[in-house]
Amino acid sequence: MKELLSPKQVARAIGVSESSLKRWCDLGLIETVRTAGGHRKLPIGDVIRFLRERKHDIICPEVLGMPVRSPQSEIGLQKGRMSFTEALLDGNETLAWRIVFDLYMAKHSISVICDEVICGGFEEITNRVTCGTADVYQERRSCQFTQRILYELRRAQPEPDSAWKACGGTLDGDACSLLTNMAELVLRHAGWDAVSLGVSIPPASMVRAIIDTKPRLVWVCVSHIEDCEKFVREFKQLSDAAEAAGAAIAVGGHALTVELRKQIRFCCYCDTMQHLESFAKTVRQLGALLMS
Repeated sequence: MKELLSPKQVARAIGVSESSLKRWCDLGLIETVRTAGGHRKLPIGDVIRFLRERKHDIICPEVLGMPVRSPQSEIGLQKGRMSFTEALLDGNETLAWRIVFDLYMAKHSISVICDEVICGGFEEITNRVTCGTADVYQERRSCQFTQRILYELRRAQPEPDSAWKACGGTLDGDACSLLTNMAELVLRHAGWDAVSLGVSIPPASMVRAIIDTKPRLVWVCVSHIEDCEKFVREFKQLSDAAEAAGAAIAVGGHALTVELRKQIRFCCYCDTMQHLESFAKTVRQLGALLMS
């Protein structure tokens, strides 16, 4: 369901007159929907898209449910990764969210933010835990913070195209939720109506999801495999179901070794979120050509 705002709320948030805002809406620059009573409402995702494209200042971000931006908001990816990592380790969720939002509003793509800032930050945190300079609880807490940040960033996305459905998750025994949630967000940013099914999903259940939702793209994140032979057998169920539904399969994750990849059928191995985004765009382009 779209999260809707009144023109008055948006005008206050970005520091313009309500008449100016309505004129932008009339020009089609911001999507407008009408309530049953005929009142004009603005989807928050489309408002954020408009502000991001024009690099428009947000005067009162709290009205939009967004974090207060720093005076020097365009911090860059490298500094952003370092600041994000330290904010997570310090337990400062508000600052971590502000850093991610600042980078997004500075027109860095979500896939790049996921790869360079979030994954890069967690790689550093994992290294520190291994070296004993950070504790396990800090890593776990950082994961919880980041899940909530991804949810907030999802709120800021325009509604995707419902004609292009995607679903995915992790299979039995794989409880890593961060990757599948990032995949969902990246695909939604690329215009896909993507829904993460969650983690540790029985293969038969994921097959049922493919049959019921009829996606054009299925993703599987593989961070842990308990039994390789069982994984190969169960993955065949997915690839058969995806083929029958006409869906492309994208896989990724460090547990999916080169040897295992040789034993399963899929369309693309994505070692980064940018790779997933690129593949998803290619699938849409090819699909559009076949439909024309």
